[in-house]
Amino acid sequence: MKFERTVIEKLRQAQRIVFFTGAGVSQESGIPTFRDGPTSIWQHFDPEIYASVTGFDKNPTEVWEWYWDRRQSFKTLNPNAAHNVISAWQEKVQHVTVITQNIDGFHQKAGSHSVIELHGSLAMDKCRANGHSIVHDVNNSSKLQPMCIECGSLLRPDVVWFGETLPIAAYDQAEIMCFNCDVFICIGCSMDIYPAANLPYTASASGSYLIQVNPNPTDLNEVANCNLLGNAGEVLPALWQAVWEVDL
Repeated sequence: MKFERTVIEKLRQAQRIVFFTGAGVSQESGIPTFRDGPTSIWQHFDPEIYASVTGFDKNPTEVWEWYWDRRQSFKTLNPNAAHNVISAWQEKVQHVTVITQNIDGFHQKAGSHSVIELHGSLAMDKCRANGHSIVHDVNNSSKLQPMCIECGSLLRPDVVWFGETLPIAAYDQAEIMCFNCDVFICIGCSMDIYPAANLPYTASASGSYLIQVNPNPTDLNEVANCNLLGNAGEVLPALWQAVWEVDL
């Protein structure tokens, strides 16, 4: 895979890089996307039931067990080459930020640190009544829905459901990184999930060199300085090798 010299030089010279990842990154690890395409999980399950506060309040046990099944299936999966390259880039360059829309924790599992999770994480639960946060025990073999040790209300996955706002602190931090980066790399994002989809445009408007990695065209194509067509697990290792002239 060949890259324009400008792309290579921009990445070699960049002191502040943002990697912004969507469902397309983890799809290569075996996790279905949540929206479009034949592998979308919402092709088989109703998001009004399993991804809304209303659905949870109507049948919390069903929703909890559904996410329990997802968590158990994710345990058997692993980060792919794209996650590994992003982690390696954090070790190579001092100021590299990872912002993700994914809830699987694969960036952390691959070794990335200080990951900004815009849509929450399956690694955490929070209580329905007051939002008390607790680490989820993925090794607990019981499907029994636990109660919050602080207030006694039901626990739910600490992920952003339809109709909910993004965590304010996480989004504010992500915006700050976008305002101040030299290179912004958008990877595997459908660009139809807002307000997260605003971030690449914010970075571009702030003067960042914008790279998009995606097997399909998106609305970002006309704005990006460089569009790299292909799957993240193939493009990112090739890009790493081209920039640093060394394999992982």
